[in-house]
Amino acid sequence: MTNQNSLKLNLFQPLVYQSIAIEDRSDIEKNYKMLLKKIEDEPTGCEGVMEFSYLIRDNVKISLVAMGYAEPPTEEVREAVLNGDEIPLYDHNMEIPEGKYMLSQYPIAPESNALFSMFIPFICNSTTNKKGTLHFRLLKENALVILSQIILKLEE
Repeated sequence: MTNQNSLKLNLFQPLVYQSIAIEDRSDIEKNYKMLLKKIEDEPTGCEGVMEFSYLIRDNVKISLVAMGYAEPPTEEVREAVLNGDEIPLYDHNMEIPEGKYMLSQYPIAPESNALFSMFIPFICNSTTNKKGTLHFRLLKENALVILSQIILKLEE
């Protein structure tokens, strides 16, 4: 299956983050609001990620696994990207591993009550896996724009 509004993404290196403590995994909206506030208060170029597991049976169950944050890219990272070189990785304790994914990007960060209405159709239209991993990534493009991405791990 392929989602009409998505593209295939091949990560040849992981995207790395520092994990953020989660007090209550069951309150996804509260954790999302906390991550969004952190991104809003930080410099342009920073990003945050929420990692979810999903399970499809009679319905779709989505559970928060982890959250992370990454500082804006350093000059060394920018140079590597411009030159097409391997990107230097900093110390981290969370990552989106290298691999094959489906990605859908949105020009805004959604309201917290809209997360599931974004995730569920994307999962159902992008994979035949009954369980797997989904990442929701927030990138601060400038002082006014935080874009969002849904990144779904594909079967190998």
